[in-house]
Amino acid sequence: MRPFALLSGPGQVRRLRLLALQALGEYGLAGAQLRLLKHWNNATFAVQAGERRLVLRLNRPGFQDAAAIRSELQWLQALRTAGLQVPEPVAARDGRLVVKASALGVPEPRDCALFAWLPGRFLDRRLGVGQLEAVGRFTAQLHSAPFVPPLGFARKSWDLHTLLGGDPGIDQQGIRSYLRPGEEQVIAAVRARLEQAFVALGRSSEAWALIHADLHPGNLLFQRDQVGAIDFDECGWGCFLYDLAVTLSELRSRPAYAELRQALLQGYRQVRPLPADHERYLDTLMAGRRLGLAIWTAGVADHPENRNQAPRVVAATLDQLAIFVKTGRMP
Repeated sequence: MRPFALLSGPGQVRRLRLLALQALGEYGLAGAQLRLLKHWNNATFAVQAGERRLVLRLNRPGFQDAAAIRSELQWLQALRTAGLQVPEPVAARDGRLVVKASALGVPEPRDCALFAWLPGRFLDRRLGVGQLEAVGRFTAQLHSAPFVPPLGFARKSWDLHTLLGGDPGIDQQGIRSYLRPGEEQVIAAVRARLEQAFVALGRSSEAWALIHADLHPGNLLFQRDQVGAIDFDECGWGCFLYDLAVTLSELRSRPAYAELRQALLQGYRQVRPLPADHERYLDTLMAGRRLGLAIWTAGVADHPENRNQAPRVVAATLDQLAIFVKTGRMP
């Protein structure tokens, strides 16, 4: 695991803002107005440059290198060409898609990427069956969009290793300090089922290609009858079913979950096939998603929010996974 020195103290946002302004100079946008949107694994700023609205992302060191970020943006360009509502990458003045910037007080230089603002609104708890059906169609279109990876294209593979915290910067053993007696056996049982699922789903072109890998409601935008998605930072090679599992894993506690699940899968099947023998592994991949998030929360302990949340997140996740191991269904 590569350690990451967190910014701390009251000047944290100010120092990130200085770095963001330095990066914007590479795009000919010096003097643009900035507003912090989110500081979590990465930091993102809303940018107002005259009439132009954009989003600047400062990537956290040690997770994605410049080649991986550039590859993400190349895929986004192809998705835009295919007509999907996804962020449009903006190149620097010299044509680079990824620029490196630094600022006094920020421990390491940051790889930065700029995007045009994607219009729309988040619905979250207001998501209904109509919206989930549209999300299903959008996800299938994402999986069907033509793309030939250019030379040097490099994105992670969402295999079992990556799903369970194998990325650089994550301590996979960090979760152990939060486990109660018997819970290592629960994790082992989930891992075994995931291994079976990955073997059964395979890596044919009908089941495996580039996926978003983080299509939860907070990354889905709605504008009239159109669905869009943001935050492709986790995109990579993976099984198509995992994108559906991520969406569903965030809806499990909702009273209308059964109807929402049916709508999502129905919308997907309107665009591309989803074999019944694949669908049977949805809950297994949902369990993998929950376990992966718990491993990430406990394994990136240099983030203060993670340290605060880890005990609760790990306990709640293992309670759910214990039920999954007994029943085969995610509660």
